[in-house]
Amino acid sequence: MLINCPRCGFQQPKDKYCAQCGVDMESFKPATPPAWKRFFGNPLIQLSLVVVVAGGVGITLYKKGQQNLERRVSYLKSTVQINSAGGPVDVPPPEDTANFAQQETQEATQSSEAADGTIDAYKVEPTPAAVTAVAAPAAPEQTDRTGRAVAKAGAHLIVYYTEVSRGRLNAIFGASRSTGQFMNFNEYSAGILPDFEKNVMNRPDIKILHKEDRPLTASRTLQWSYTLKDRRNPAIEIGLTTFFELNDFDNNNLRGNLEIQRNWREPAPGGGFELQRKSFPAIFEIGGETGFFMSGVMPPMSNMGPEEDQLMSFDIYKILRSPQFRSGESDFVIFVEFEKGN
Repeated sequence: MLINCPRCGFQQPKDKYCAQCGVDMESFKPATPPAWKRFFGNPLIQLSLVVVVAGGVGITLYKKGQQNLERRVSYLKSTVQINSAGGPVDVPPPEDTANFAQQETQEATQSSEAADGTIDAYKVEPTPAAVTAVAAPAAPEQTDRTGRAVAKAGAHLIVYYTEVSRGRLNAIFGASRSTGQFMNFNEYSAGILPDFEKNVMNRPDIKILHKEDRPLTASRTLQWSYTLKDRRNPAIEIGLTTFFELNDFDNNNLRGNLEIQRNWREPAPGGGFELQRKSFPAIFEIGGETGFFMSGVMPPMSNMGPEEDQLMSFDIYKILRSPQFRSGESDFVIFVEFEKGN
């Protein structure tokens, strides 16, 4: 029978002494390794160190991604397309209404000329019978050097204005956090949503109040509003405006900026209510099975008194009369989906 020397490892037939180093193999006891060698030589310790290092790298990358996303959103907040400053709206005196309206028209024209692309503006006004959308004339479709349309034919941007139960919204937050592209601000939250069809469509705890389906053309900017003219001053409009700036889109992905602007009567520091303008910007990249969402942009009350009945002409504001919404059991959520072209 062959044995190995416990000292030098030499293999030989069984004997008392090693034929190579001469040690008494029966009485030889190897020296105990240092404690640090025994500690780091333990397979469980080695596995734990690998897990800790991998976790640290993952957390570092996640934090860097979040910081980068926050910087981009902060930049977007400082350069919002509709309005870069929140706070009370300067309401002109009634006798200056015409001048104020003319000034707004001039500013809108200058903004349109400065924008990269053509603005497709959709202004929605309530009527006694129904709500209608009026589209501004679109510029001729731009083409590239080969004469092909810049935008992919058949591509659509679909926006859902919904009421979502609190439990479902928490699940949406969790799903968005798993992508590493979830942003939670003081007043609102936004993020990428995986498995859009599974998480949003045909769910009993998500009520679709209104749906906007806009074809994507060569224009890189889309805008529409759900607003009422202020009874006290028709130059001021109350409600929500949706603004999209599309940076890039192809067959599979759509990248851009979303901004919701809110003109609303809100409690004033000295009591009563004052008209305030706030902007809620976000960035997104969606396509395939992913979508985008934004929540927290609708106040729990209109603060409009008898005029609230006129606001109900718009489907999206019917949530203001939902008992679940008023009690905080549900929230107003905007979902965005990209339907690729043929």
